[in-house]
Amino acid sequence: MAADEIGSLGWEDMVALRRKVAGELKEVTDRLVDIDRKQFHAIISGIKQHRSAFDAANERSRQIKAELDKQNSDLLAVSEKISQSKNFLSMMEARLPAEDEQSLQAAIAANQALIDNKQYKGEREKGEILSRVKDASMKMEAIKATRTIKEQYALLLQQSSDIGNAAKALNDEHGLLRSKAAEANAELDRLYDAKRALAQERERYLATYEGTVKRFDAINARLDEMSAMRKRQREEYGYNLPSDALFKVKEMARKKLEEGSKLSLDELRLLYSERE
Repeated sequence: MAADEIGSLGWEDMVALRRKVAGELKEVTDRLVDIDRKQFHAIISGIKQHRSAFDAANERSRQIKAELDKQNSDLLAVSEKISQSKNFLSMMEARLPAEDEQSLQAAIAANQALIDNKQYKGEREKGEILSRVKDASMKMEAIKATRTIKEQYALLLQQSSDIGNAAKALNDEHGLLRSKAAEANAELDRLYDAKRALAQERERYLATYEGTVKRFDAINARLDEMSAMRKRQREEYGYNLPSDALFKVKEMARKKLEEGSKLSLDELRLLYSERE
């Protein structure tokens, strides 16, 4: 409402207007307080929460990448050992004796007994017996070495499987972390947009607040002026004039003066008494 429109209102209308504007001022003040204390606080808390989740996901992703690099290095080393063991077994199994380990042990024991008991006719026969013992012992060693390599090969296969499973678990976790990071980042974008929109809304309410405060101050100033004039009215005219009658007469006199019309002595006195 413009200043000239406020000036044309009577006392009762001005009081009602002040009550209305006071309500508007409270409403916009409550809205500003809600934005500052609740909405901004909720958005900032959400930003901190999702920023923490985003950073944690990225940090864990970096750790997983380092762990995967180590797993890949370990897997490569194990794969090389598996290849070596496989090649060795392939070569050794082709050379394994037809006898089993039990038969070879029996042969060694029997021939060794001949040597221990000196049951041989001469050095030549003794050499043949020792040769049989050596041959059986070598075959035994070949069987034992092959068995050891097979056991190591089985362990290497298990180790390779374990590393593969661990790497798969890390890759799965990494995939989940990427999803979480993407969700957190999307939520951060939404919250930052909401924060900017809320800041703009706050600026609009602040402009409304400032305008409403000016209106409220203007209304209070006008009511103070009217109150002083009502007091002078009662002092000069008593309580015979209706409420706001002096103001209406004064406004009419002011308009006549602005239009260049002739004023009565009473009208001139009213206008000049206001300026004193």
